[in-house]
Amino acid sequence: MTSDPLKVVVLPDAGPENPFQYELVRYLREKGFDVVIGGKYTIGSTLRAIFAHRPPVIYYDWVHSFILGKSRLWTYLKSSVFVAEILAARYLFKVRFVHTLHNLQNHAGLWLRWERRIYGFFLRKCHQIRVYSEETRQAAIERFSLQPERVKVIQDLPYHFYYPNTLSKNECRKRLNLDDDNFVYLFFGEIKPYKGVSNLIDAFAEISRPNDRLLIAGKSYDATFFAPIEKATQANSSIHLHHRFIQDDEVQVFFNAADVVVLPFVRIDHSGSIDLALSFRKPIVTLKTDATTRLLTHQSILLFETPSQLPTCLKIAPELPLETIGDKNFAIADSTNYRDLTLLVTL
Repeated sequence: MTSDPLKVVVLPDAGPENPFQYELVRYLREKGFDVVIGGKYTIGSTLRAIFAHRPPVIYYDWVHSFILGKSRLWTYLKSSVFVAEILAARYLFKVRFVHTLHNLQNHAGLWLRWERRIYGFFLRKCHQIRVYSEETRQAAIERFSLQPERVKVIQDLPYHFYYPNTLSKNECRKRLNLDDDNFVYLFFGEIKPYKGVSNLIDAFAEISRPNDRLLIAGKSYDATFFAPIEKATQANSSIHLHHRFIQDDEVQVFFNAADVVVLPFVRIDHSGSIDLALSFRKPIVTLKTDATTRLLTHQSILLFETPSQLPTCLKIAPELPLETIGDKNFAIADSTNYRDLTLLVTL
């Protein structure tokens, strides 16, 4: 007699903008787990999931939407409900919690002291916590007083399992109206303040040669923040802005057309965009942190510590053996310990 598969509810539904969550769900289902994606409700998601599915395990990605609001009063209300839900789920319904800690604090810097208190409470109620680097693991253990044995470094599934990659560089450039002799820098992802797109535009304008092009592919959902970025791109004909959500089948067009991916973060703990660039065999210009230094040692010359160093990284990129660096990056993406994801929900 076989036992029923372990049921896992995933909260919240991250949507198509974050396909790694759907890849996680697919992978766990392939391994025999009964996985359900919960709703996007900012209040009541945990209890809704329990009453609808009676899961023994709930896997949480970002929980900041359950904790933070645009006003202090709304933040207090949401987080109070979340705390009550966690207590009920843990002690009344005996649910086990699994969580991926993506960042130690929210990118917008909202209500940090309160966030740290509520987020720490939640983390200490989790049975397993997944992080992406040993540096983040140590920081989380210290900041939130976590039991070290509950915090594990496990990577995402490589993105080349998800995104199609069948088009040639030449074909992709034709679709984007780029010439074969262009040297193409790519920023890819949602345009947010912490991602440093304004710094990239300034740096590119400083070092660009006649045949250099900068692709910016992604959408901003903050019109006030985005307005000066759009104005700056319109003033430079070498910058090609694709201000929209990029569909899955288009992702390869942008990455295959590019020579180098530039992710000029102001602050970051983990980035799915870095993982995506690795899977497309691209060299990466990005912020130098303990984690990126360890991950990208072979291309450390492309890592910057301050925005003032970004132009230098852009300028030296065309002089490097980019294909060799890209192959190494792909090997890194393909050799991660993503298979340990099953341990999160079973330990």
